[in-house]
Order: sequence, then structure tokens, then C-alpha cells
Amino acid sequence: MPQYNEDSSARQFIADNIGGLRVDRAAALVTGATVALFNVVGGRVLLLNFLGEVATIMDGTACTLRIQALTTDATAVQTFLTSAVTDCANDTKGTMYTLPAAVASDLVKSTNNSAAVSSTQTPLVIKTGALNLIGGGASAGTIKWSAWYIPLDDGAYMAAA
Repeated sequence: MPQYNEDSSARQFIADNIGGLRVDRAAALVTGATVALFNVVGGRVLLLNFLGEVATIMDGTACTLRIQALTTDATAVQTFLTSAVTDCANDTKGTMYTLPAAVASDLVKSTNNSAAVSSTQTPLVIKTGALNLIGGGASAGTIKWSAWYIPLDDGAYMAAA
């Protein structure tokens, strides 16, 4: 019997065909500005899951996190996938964030640096454009991001910004 936990091609096949395609973005600072996390190119994608993890401890400076989908169709239209009140000021390395079940609610955040966070996210159809992080305040801490998706249109894909 194959050892799937030791065969990287088997792990990748399972991830791509069961959990969707994964794209990772390098850790980025939380600033008081809009930061592009992922670009959606060539058509619509079905966003299955979205995960952020604190890579460098937040420094206690007041900061909040908000995720925005910004389409680049005929006219730019923004949709806030989360509210603007998810506090990140004192989050420790390993704290995780994922999208909520209801659009415009707070990010779901792991508690006490736990080993897991519950992803209650409903899959979302995202049009060509970008997924952005809008930070309120600035921190010396960084967050790395991953997204899992399925292309809905021929040639559609997500890429790290």
C-alpha cells in the first residue's frame, strides 16, 4: 500500500482534487493600507477556503483586519468579505484567521494560539480582480496567507499578488 504521507506527488494530487487548488502568499506586514493578497485572473473562481496565520508576533499596536474582494470587471466593485473589527493587536505567532460563514462578519480567529481554527466559510464565487487585506493601524507583525479554490471559467486561476 502506498505511503501517501511520504509521497509529495500523491499529497499534491489529493489536495488539488479534493481540497481545491492551493495558492500561498508570503508573509506580509499589517499596514494601515490596502494590500493585495491574491489576484483572480481570467474568469471566476470558487473560493473554498482562506487562511491567514501570524508568522511574526504582533507588537501590541492597535490594528484590525478586513478582507475585501475587488472586481476589475467593467467597473471596479468592492465586496467586504469580513467586517472591519477583527482585532490583531496582541496576536501571537501561530494565531490563525479564516473567513466567516456570513459575508461581512468578523474573521474567525483561533483562540489561545490553538492548533486548529474552525472554518465555517461557505464557498464564494469571486470574479476577476483581487482579494485584498485592509489593515486598520499598523503592526510590526506579519501574516502569511493561503487560499484554496476551483476555477469556474476556462483559464481562470488565482495567484499570489
